[in-house]
Amino acid sequence: MNPYRLLFLSTLLTGATVRAEQTAGPLPLPAVITVGTGFDYSRGDYGFGTDTEVFSLPLNLGYQNGPWLLNASFSHLTIKGPATIVGGAGTPRPTSDSESGLGDIYADATRQFGQVLGPVDLAATVRVKLPTADEERGLGTGAADYYGELTFSRTFANATPFAIAGYRVLGDNATYLLRNGAYVSGGAHLRLSAASVVTTMLNWRQPIVAGGDDSVDALIMITHDLTARWRFMAYGLAGFTDASPDVGTGLQLSCRF
Repeated sequence: MNPYRLLFLSTLLTGATVRAEQTAGPLPLPAVITVGTGFDYSRGDYGFGTDTEVFSLPLNLGYQNGPWLLNASFSHLTIKGPATIVGGAGTPRPTSDSESGLGDIYADATRQFGQVLGPVDLAATVRVKLPTADEERGLGTGAADYYGELTFSRTFANATPFAIAGYRVLGDNATYLLRNGAYVSGGAHLRLSAASVVTTMLNWRQPIVAGGDDSVDALIMITHDLTARWRFMAYGLAGFTDASPDVGTGLQLSCRF
């Protein structure tokens, strides 16, 4: 588990919200800047004899203008345990002691294309991880990662099912011999009211190390608009393989300008 999770969830839900708002009327939406912070926690054994805990304090920045969504996430991490933050069996950290410091920076750009597949909405996202976390202290891998993904969704009244298909290119080095691979997610947004949305997701990712497990986890998230500007988001996660955290949770409070 890492700050990418909060960035990904924030991007996913923002995209769904924007599409719903854009269908409400013919007027174009003004540009919106979003600033959010909160916390992210996960725990798992990742195939080791001792659990690894990761606690993150993120700062998420977003910019929305028409069909474009730009996001970036910065974080302060605390990691304790033998597994790396990339979360895969067979990728030990240089130390199992508790270490704290700057995490990696994640940035992405999403282009929403609207209903180009009949009634199905399409969005494309590119994402990069900048290796700003200290490799020697086990806070990161010391290499850049790259992601590309497509999101398909369709809205039925208050429900919006979606599917995500992506591929990631993971930077490696002598310490972390990582494999590239595909990932797939599926789920649905359920609008409970004008202010509240519940999202459920099932996520699958190919192993990142030779002989490792696929990563499989399930997630539930709720967002609630406290006001026209302030939004609260919280989620819980359960993993099902050694390449996933056993449990994870997080929340974010964001403000739109």
